[in-house]
Formats: sequence, C-alpha cells, structure tokens
Amino acid sequence: MAWIRTAAMAAAKVGLAGAIALGAGLAVAQEAPPVKLFLTDRTHGLELYQARCASCHDAGGDRTPRKDALIAMGPDAIVNALSRGVMRANAAGMSDDDIEAVAVYVTGHAPLPKVAEGPEPNLCAHADPIRLGAGGWNGWSPDAANSRFQPRPGLRAADVPKLKVKWTFAYVGSKNTQVTAVGDRLFLGSNAGRIYSLNARTGCAYWRYDAKGGVRTAPVVAKLAASPSGYAVFLGDDRANEFALDAMTGRLLWSTKLETHARSMLTGASAFSNGVLYVPVSSSEEIATREPDYVCCSFRGSVVALQADTGKVIWKTYSVAEPPKPYRVAQGKHLTGPAGGAVWSAPTLDPKRGVLYATTGDSYTDVDTDGADAVMAIELKTGRVKWRNQVTARDNFMVGCPPGATNGPANCPSPVGPDVDFGSSVMLRTLPNGHDILIAGQKSGVAYGLDPDSGKTLWQVKLGRGGAAGGVEWGMASDKTKAYVAIADGGRGGSPGLNAVNLATGAVVWKTPTPVLPCAPGQRCTVAQSAPVSAIPGVAFSGAVDGHLRAYDTKTGAIVWDFDTAAGAYDTVNGIKGAKGGALDATGPVIVNGMVFQHSGYPGVMMGPGGRNLLIAFSVDGK
Repeated sequence: MAWIRTAAMAAAKVGLAGAIALGAGLAVAQEAPPVKLFLTDRTHGLELYQARCASCHDAGGDRTPRKDALIAMGPDAIVNALSRGVMRANAAGMSDDDIEAVAVYVTGHAPLPKVAEGPEPNLCAHADPIRLGAGGWNGWSPDAANSRFQPRPGLRAADVPKLKVKWTFAYVGSKNTQVTAVGDRLFLGSNAGRIYSLNARTGCAYWRYDAKGGVRTAPVVAKLAASPSGYAVFLGDDRANEFALDAMTGRLLWSTKLETHARSMLTGASAFSNGVLYVPVSSSEEIATREPDYVCCSFRGSVVALQADTGKVIWKTYSVAEPPKPYRVAQGKHLTGPAGGAVWSAPTLDPKRGVLYATTGDSYTDVDTDGADAVMAIELKTGRVKWRNQVTARDNFMVGCPPGATNGPANCPSPVGPDVDFGSSVMLRTLPNGHDILIAGQKSGVAYGLDPDSGKTLWQVKLGRGGAAGGVEWGMASDKTKAYVAIADGGRGGSPGLNAVNLATGAVVWKTPTPVLPCAPGQRCTVAQSAPVSAIPGVAFSGAVDGHLRAYDTKTGAIVWDFDTAAGAYDTVNGIKGAKGGALDATGPVIVNGMVFQHSGYPGVMMGPGGRNLLIAFSVDGK
C-alpha cells in the first residue's frame, strides 16, 4: 500500500486510503525487528547464488558487476535489485528471506532493518508554498533545452571555492534521483521507492510518499488545476509507471503504466509543456542474455505523451518502428527482433519547431534498426517522427556477450556491437550568429553538433576512447559559447576528464584530465567522470566515480574547488549518525538560490564506494 507522509497538514483530508497526516505529537518511525538471518550460516544464500547469480556475476564484464563489486555494493543494494530493481525477474519465486539470504551470503552483512510505517523524524514546522519561477531547477535541467546551465544561481564564481556542507540527508536505496528545486522546496526520490519533499534551507521533511517501485527519474513540478493544491510533481518508476502526486501533500493523483513489457522501466525525467507530459521509456532486457528460458528480444524504446491532469495516453512513438518478429532459431528458441533503442534520458523540447528530441540506446538483436544509437525529432502534437539520425549502425549488443565474437549465449547477437548508445539528453543551443544547434554526446566518446531542422551532422569530435563504460554517459552542460563534456572512460587506456568544446565548430577549447589520487587495492581508484555536468556563469561542476565533486573555471579548465563527498561521516538532519556518501554517477549537482545540492552514492560496476546514500547541501561557508 502506498503511504503519504505530510507535515503540518493535520487538518487536511487528503482522501487516499493509507494516507496519514504528520503533525506535532505523532510518534517517530520505529525500526522493525532485525531480519531473521544468521551470518554464521550462509549455506542457503550460497545455494541460491550459485543457482541464480553465479553464471553472470562470477565472471562479470560489460555492465555486469563481478562478485567482488557486489560485495562493495552492500546488502541493501542487492536486496533492492532482486526485489524491485533490474534483477527482479531473476528472483521470480524467491521469498523475502531468500533474497536476504543471497545478500547476506554475498556481502557477509545483513540488510539494514526495515523502517516501520510512520512519520519522518525531521518534520517541517510549516508547510511553505510552492513557488515556480526563475532561479529554480525543475527536472533534469533548469530549461526545456536541457542545457543544465543555471543563469541565476545566487552564487558568484568567486564564491565557489568557499562552498561547505550546510546539511546532509540520508536515505536508503541506490541510483537515486537528481533533486528538483522549486522555491524553498526540494523534491527527490530513491531507488528504494521513497519520494520526499524537503525544505531547501534546513532539510526538514514536508512529506514522504512510498511508491510501488524504485524511482530514478528526476521529479518535474508543474501547475495542475486537477491537483488540490494547484501543483503536481511527476515521477516514473522502474516498473514503467508514470505517476503524479500533489506537490503540497504528496497525495497520489494518478498512475499510468506506459509499457507492458516485463523488462521496461523509466530512468529519464519527463518533460512538461502546455498541459502535456512527455515521458521516455527504457528497459533492462539488455541483461537477459544468460537466462536459459528467455526468448530474446522484444522491447522497443519509446516516448509517450500523457495528459498531465489525468495520465491518459495521447500518443506513443517507438524508437524502433518495426514490431519484432521471429528471425532465427537458436538452441530451440525462436529469437525475435528488431529490439532495443531504449530511451534512457529526458527529452529536449523545441516549441519553436513544435518537436522534441530524444536519444536512443543500442540494438539488442541481429536484426539491425535505424532507431538505435540515434537522435530523433518527434512532433509534439502528433508523435510523428520528423527525422532520425543514426550515428552508429549495427551496434547490436547484449550484456555478457563476448565483444566482437561470433559465439556466446543463445541470446547474443552476432557479431556483437561496441555498446556505444546514448544515455544523455541532447542540448538545444543558439549560436552567436542566431542559428540553432543540437549538441549530442555518445558513449563512443564522440560529441556531435546537429542541425535541428534536418538532423544532419554539422560537426563531430572524438574526446575519449569510449565503450561500454566510457565516453559520455549521463549528460553535458553548456553556456552560450561552449559545451562542457565529461568523459567516463573507466578502466585502462581511456581519457577521463572534462572537456570544453566550441558550440559552433566542435573545436576543443580545453581538456582537464580527472585527477588521479593515491589509492590501493580495495580503495576508490576509479576516476571515470560519468556523472552529468552542471554549469553557472564562469564555473562548470563535474563529479567523478571516486566521489569527488569538482568545480572548473570555464575559461581555462582549472579546478577551483574539489570536495570528496565520500570521505566524511555526517550526522544527518534526519537523525542518522555517521552517514557516508559514495560514488557520483547518474545525477549531477543542482544549483539554486546560492546553494548546491548533490546526491552521493551509486553502487554498481566500477562505481567505487556504496555507503548510505546522502543528499549533501552546500552553501557559502556552510551558512
């Protein structure tokens, strides 16, 4: 059952079964009894791991973490992945105790005790109003063009070296959402399914809503007449449900399942315009390679337009236009294709041309499709594809398939592609000559300049080695003249770092490699810069997998501030003692009203420390 947690609203009748008001005098949430597992006897967990997990995780590779990486992730991340995350299909038929047994066997630690239903311990005394307007950071970017540039940050470039921690907030889950900041309110979600509204200055909690699935999409807040407060917050979960909550109370307004495919999920933020919500749909079918009974593959990425007041579907446009059909027999199974083209990132709106732009992931099968590894322009009103530019053909890829080889599990395409899909949104920018341009970044390590009218490639520049764990992973930023492109390039032989590229020509203005710090086996040695970049006038912020958030002078590329988000232990505003952060990966810093908000903690492949996930709020001198 979904529960609403709302502060200072004791007299409000939110009208949802299971909703409770949180006012003064209500008890603080208590922890449930510890799990019934004994760390000294891990036989059951061993048997389950060998039967369900060992074939992939003992070897590892691509985006499948090795067993030692699972250990570093911690028990809660494993429980979450098996119970509600991307591995839930592998856990079919397993009980909660079975899942916890696997986590205990792998890590040697029991999961954190579950928290009983009840209010957050740090409730706000007052329910501040929702205030949309300039200076906020609403969704993936402060603007519909997805530039990730904050022109009015309330923070000067000269102030950035003085940034210090003001408060921290700890929450369970991994791969959590980027923060949305509207007025004095923050909205954020977790891969454990918890969604929060917090006060930006103090971190106190207005409400919490418990969703049915893990949430990774950046929240989007909009005016909505159908909402009791007049405002709604939109999010999506890892079961392909998009839903709307009343922004003031957290009450559920509607929920719509956008895709029936069992492996579908939502990772990219939606985009809102004129009462319509545009939602990207992605999937985890790419990891189904070694499931002996799985018939591969049938998922197709899409963008769905919804009526924001009701959640009703207006149109749905697939990245892969042709429906899958059987094309060959492998080990007695009729494999189907084409498939793939997952849309991992937020769409970019272009009201002037009446279109949105979406980037797509790789193909999953031998049946190639021009909808994979592509940038697409889709008409806002009709969903018709106006143009498509596929920058890499035949990138047919499944996790666990030998790269470049023609043999492997039955579900593998042949030959196997390089896995250089798009995981980041395009940016729509206007050049000094008045012409518009699209900037796209690919996992190949290539950045592109495209004509928004035709999709034609105007320029391209190779900035890194690229590959499955390389190139541009989650996002770039840009001001009026330059794009700031972070390159991941995890592992040996790469070029991780931050690049400044001229918007008009693609010429590299400067490149600053990721600092390599002393490390030892088992420590945070990976320096991939895969997290999305954010920028303000004069400064670009970029995070690295080793937990460091750095600020760069946009003229020279010099690092002017460096903060290790994983080094300290914090007593958080919600009562957690000695909480720690971790890797920086899929979410970038949000800069509003003189403050910087960064989520720290992203367990996974080559993702460094896990730790308890932290939201860290910075301000000048911590004031």
